Amino acid sequence: MDTRADKPVIRNVRVGQGETIKLNDGPSPQEISCDDIAKLALAMHDHTYFFSLRRGLSIRFSRDLNGSGTQGLYITRESDEAASKLIVVIFEPRSKNDDNFLYEADLLMDGRKDYDPTINRGKCGFVACMAETRIDWNSDETVQWRSDIDRLSRSPNTLTGWIEADLEMLVRCGTRYCYQNAILTRSDLTRHVAAGLSLEDLKTRLKCTKCGTRGARVMAF
Repeated sequence: MDTRADKPVIRNVRVGQGETIKLNDGPSPQEISCDDIAKLALAMHDHTYFFSLRRGLSIRFSRDLNGSGTQGLYITRESDEAASKLIVVIFEPRSKNDDNFLYEADLLMDGRKDYDPTINRGKCGFVACMAETRIDWNSDETVQWRSDIDRLSRSPNTLTGWIEADLEMLVRCGTRYCYQNAILTRSDLTRHVAAGLSLEDLKTRLKCTKCGTRGARVMAF
């Protein structure tokens, strides 16, 4: 029996700060809030390389909108020529007395004039003031995204742990402006384990094939 047929098709869900929206009726209605959508988008942004290379998504953060310090996070399909947005979240700086925020970043204020340059007011906490999803929250695709995030958020401290967690390894050159990437598959990691290497051993041996620098960064993939 395909239980997915019972899931409602909900698109163009838009909620403001502190609001929730009901996705279905019945004894156990599901609700999502502005923060639910924002947290999903932020987690996907944290794993931009995965969602770009593996899921074909473009994730873009605009750090200053209209010179107000407001920030926007936009998720689209890379193959979509019209760049129709799947998820849009608008963040605003928290009030001075508000200790609850979703992330911290530089508060940039752009006067939009040549004689009024951009000012960095330092670190500030941001809250989601509006979130919109234009794809069914319970679709197979969004369920897959949430599953991806759960898997990528694990942080095994051994190579065996990476394999057991079904993780591949994204290796990024640590040299500024190089940006060379490589992916070690589970088969690659299994081979290194069989050779007696530890996670730390592997990290010290990694060498960029483009610039020859050691000290690469590794991330779950």
